[in-house]
Amino acid sequence: MSARPQIPTPVIAAVTRTYPGETACGDMVAWWQEGDATLACIVDGLGHGPDAHHAARSLLALVEGQVGVEPTQRLATADRSMRHTRGAAAALVRIDPAAGTITTAAVGNIQGALFAKRTLRFDGMPGIVGAGLRPLKPLVVPFVPADILVLWTDGLRPVDLEADPPSLRGDPERLAADLMASHGRASDDCGVLCVAFRG
Repeated sequence: MSARPQIPTPVIAAVTRTYPGETACGDMVAWWQEGDATLACIVDGLGHGPDAHHAARSLLALVEGQVGVEPTQRLATADRSMRHTRGAAAALVRIDPAAGTITTAAVGNIQGALFAKRTLRFDGMPGIVGAGLRPLKPLVVPFVPADILVLWTDGLRPVDLEADPPSLRGDPERLAADLMASHGRASDDCGVLCVAFRG
């Protein structure tokens, strides 16, 4: 009788940094459990300061409140409810460890990549959550424990881990801090989220 394959556990870390001179950050990150799945969201409220922070916080509350709903529908619902805000760019991912898949929905200037044997990059579709969206299409990709998922706002320069030490991939907290220090722009709010998968 063969042993059951071990289900990987997502290990998540994130770092945000506020635009110089502002007291509120417009880039925010959150993650939470829903049953056996893990959801994570990174959001960039348009502009800087309290209004950007309010837009980002509104989006996070709206997507977290839709338990059991797929990521594309959560963003579509948030879009309709955020017309009173300045709007936001966002990426929402659902990680299903048992199936070994990540489902991603992204809008605006959020970038991401699954760094695996072959790196898979994805960007948000054009638009602003809160300004009217075209129908969203989910991206579903498989992952294995050796992979790492990174999502970042446009406050960071494009991330490329292919030349980085492999040891960083297993330590999302250290990786997030390193990416903020090495890739963060001084002229914008910044946010980065890293997900490792431990077997």
